[in-house]
Amino acid sequence: MRSSMHPGDRFLPTPRPMELTLNSYSDFQPLLDFEEETLGAVPYNDLADLTREIKLSFVDYVRQGVMLATIRRNRLYKRQFKDFAEYCKSALGRSPIYCKRIIEAAQTTIELIKAGFRILPTSVSQALPLVKFTKPDDAGNRELETKWQTVINSQPADRITAAAITEAVDDKEPEQRAKQVRIGGKAFEMLQKKALAAGLSVSKYLELLIGGDDSPTDEPPDGEPETELTPEKVEVCDRAEAYAKTKPAGGFTIRATKKPSKSYQKAINPLRSDEVSDSS
Repeated sequence: MRSSMHPGDRFLPTPRPMELTLNSYSDFQPLLDFEEETLGAVPYNDLADLTREIKLSFVDYVRQGVMLATIRRNRLYKRQFKDFAEYCKSALGRSPIYCKRIIEAAQTTIELIKAGFRILPTSVSQALPLVKFTKPDDAGNRELETKWQTVINSQPADRITAAAITEAVDDKEPEQRAKQVRIGGKAFEMLQKKALAAGLSVSKYLELLIGGDDSPTDEPPDGEPETELTPEKVEVCDRAEAYAKTKPAGGFTIRATKKPSKSYQKAINPLRSDEVSDSS
């Protein structure tokens, strides 16, 4: 089976490499035979046949999804495995969630083929944003065809990505849409550790750093208990304010986060500035 991994698949959890055993290695022999036969036919290869095969390989996840759906629907796994989840993990080396997404992506793309489209999602991650539009409403209408046509109209076929599809089919206002920021793995690991220490999610931690609307206000809302601030959270507030005062050039403007009020600070033990810095 040819690989169906494409650049857009980076938005999905990275599947574990398939474990090879002496008994299963022969299963890959058809790939070796294919390479030998294809290279051996040079220069008499049929360009049209090769081009057709390449185009089909771009949507090879559809074949995978059809096979997975057949195995799940007919419970072909039950003689060797407890359930479909165990089959995915043990036989395929893939998570059940990943396999389910392949099935959904394949079904969505098949619907687009039946609707007459010739430009199709070329990866699982490209098809996934369209899955929710495959189900018809109470009147029997669905938005799948309209949404995909919007995608095609918004981008040249060779520039369609999972991110572009998500943005094109998103009904939210631009300012309400989630944005993706590329950062290094080490930087993200540091963010996770800092957010965990502060008792926050990574996104909430970032909002606090840049002075988002969810940052602490002077007083807690009426009827809600005061939030206990840990030393780590106090450090976050202090760093956010100090960073905001630097006004970095060439980037976005960072609004200072308000310092915790006295009512908030009563919830923690007084700490000297050097003690706070040591807690990081």
